[in-house]
Amino acid sequence: MVIKKLQITLICIICAACSQPKIEQRYIPLDLGQIKPEGWLKDWAEDAANGITGHLDEYEQVFEYGWLGRDISARQSDGDGVISSTGWLLEQSAYWLDGALKLGFQLKDSNLIAKTSRRLDGVVDGVLASENNTFIWWKPDSIVMEENGDAGKGSFNNWAHGLMGRCLVSYWQATHDERILKALEKVYSSGYYLKPPQEDIYAKDAGLTQGMVRGAVNLDAMSETYMLTGNGKILQAMLDYAAESSQKDEERRLLSKQGRHDSNWGDATIHGVTFNEVARVPALLSLWTGSSEELEASIHLLEWGDRYNGLPYGLVSAEEWLSGIGPYRFTETCDIPAAMWTKTWMLRITGQSRWADQVERAFLNAGPVPVSRDFKTMSYYQCPNRIDENTPQAPPIPGPGRQIVYTPTGNKTLCCVGSSNWIIPNYVQNMWMRAAGGGLACVLYGPCSVRADGLELLCETDFPFKDEQTVMVKAEKAVRMPVYFRIPGWCKGMSVSINGKATEGDYYEGFLRIYRKWEDGDVIDINLPMEAKVYTVEDNCYPQDPYFTEPHWGRINTAALDTTAGRKYTCVDYGPLLYSLPLYDIDENLVVPGQESDCTLALEDASQIEVISAKEMPARWGWRIEDVPTVLKVPAILEGRETTVTLVPYNCTKFRVSMFPEKDNF
Repeated sequence: MVIKKLQITLICIICAACSQPKIEQRYIPLDLGQIKPEGWLKDWAEDAANGITGHLDEYEQVFEYGWLGRDISARQSDGDGVISSTGWLLEQSAYWLDGALKLGFQLKDSNLIAKTSRRLDGVVDGVLASENNTFIWWKPDSIVMEENGDAGKGSFNNWAHGLMGRCLVSYWQATHDERILKALEKVYSSGYYLKPPQEDIYAKDAGLTQGMVRGAVNLDAMSETYMLTGNGKILQAMLDYAAESSQKDEERRLLSKQGRHDSNWGDATIHGVTFNEVARVPALLSLWTGSSEELEASIHLLEWGDRYNGLPYGLVSAEEWLSGIGPYRFTETCDIPAAMWTKTWMLRITGQSRWADQVERAFLNAGPVPVSRDFKTMSYYQCPNRIDENTPQAPPIPGPGRQIVYTPTGNKTLCCVGSSNWIIPNYVQNMWMRAAGGGLACVLYGPCSVRADGLELLCETDFPFKDEQTVMVKAEKAVRMPVYFRIPGWCKGMSVSINGKATEGDYYEGFLRIYRKWEDGDVIDINLPMEAKVYTVEDNCYPQDPYFTEPHWGRINTAALDTTAGRKYTCVDYGPLLYSLPLYDIDENLVVPGQESDCTLALEDASQIEVISAKEMPARWGWRIEDVPTVLKVPAILEGRETTVTLVPYNCTKFRVSMFPEKDNF
């Protein structure tokens, strides 16, 4: 009996060693539920649970019946009443299920946990009982690949499949239920879902997406499943795909290192969510191939996207295609969690703090804007400048519905309302991580509580509205280990004190590493000095790309019709936040009439900005402009006269000016 136990132990050790990536992950997420939101972040998370996240299945059949293995008569992008049980419907429902599941465990919301667990238990049961190798257990394996399957587009089955894989990984991280892991292992040991459909609907940018995107979204969950199980078939499937991808998609490496979209990719168009999802794929493959070239490809793709499409709230424009830079360029709400997810993986793989900076910027600025203040309605798009109900006009997308109006579902195409539920929990889940070699890392700042490695940490802060964070330590017994604190790229002179004494640590790729014995009652005070920053953004032109070739979807990208190319705009940050001239609203869809918006900032440099931090955070946070703790007073020319304007954080606005035209520019 002792010998048998020893054999099992040795097998486990060998499997664990074999399943480690060739490129070691520098930071690893904690289990779901180990981090809970507190303070203003908990207020917002509770609003989500009481709003869209907690009740989306009551709004639309897509979310009521998705992943139950039954046909749904549902609104869809190509019209009303589409009957299907796969494809787009599963994609949209998986977004919501994963976000709602995570939020439920983070808030310890028993109703939300029960609602999502019942649905996911059905998927697990179906997978384990089925002879198929698919999460879509009620259909033949081939349905994921069929071009003319129930959904009409096999690529969306493949995409939805990868999203359910992520969702089940989350479920495992919350429960450690072995049945979930067995279902993941059963499906992903086939390797079937990395293979692309023969002709992708986005194949016009074949060098970037063909043979890569739709199946490749399964790589996240496959990687996690392999690291948990050591199943060699999963590893081999990823290595085979890496070899195939290297041969078929060499041009993506080359072109990502070059310049303009129009000069190097000709007529190519790149869908925004596709870009944000695919950009991490080479980096994920590098974990298993050990190829630095793969990792560099992801870095170059992301840098390229920001260089030619980056908007000041921390995301690329996407209408739904990448569409350049300008005050009236839009970003689809789906792109917020997609970008955050990819850049979180980049942090995990590289250990470089700049990726956490980018997650933080997207979340804190863009995250709150497309959802209403009570999280009960949302919009499909956001843009830097929104002057009134009619300016700017939203670019058309497939299907009926207005895209910048706040409604319970945002638009008849339901992907954005589904993915909006990822925004909060994906940030919370990654606020603290486990560092390679041991220890904990404070990756993303904000109010939260953490239980890990024998410590309880309560992080009290009004960040990003104030610049201090206090971490109170509880421990049954002393724990000696390193703790890492991210040094934000926007921060000058970060300081840490422990129990009232200034503390120095080691600099570690953008983190401050403090190694000591942590004891019950320790108090860590972190100061993150913020300063105003003024910078210039230039409007760029973009190629005239058709949206799709089908006549009923054909259009010219609105960026191509923009006549403002070359114009320069001024933007203002304070710490991690973009600041805007607020246009007060009656509600998310109605602006208070008569407000002045023709504004040019009369600034030579940031020294002319007056920072006023006169208010404390309200008892309950609700994204109200009047509750903003810190505002900026800035000299400006408003409607032709010299004056001083008050800027507030972009994230509290629904109507605003964030990119200010420079003087003598028009």
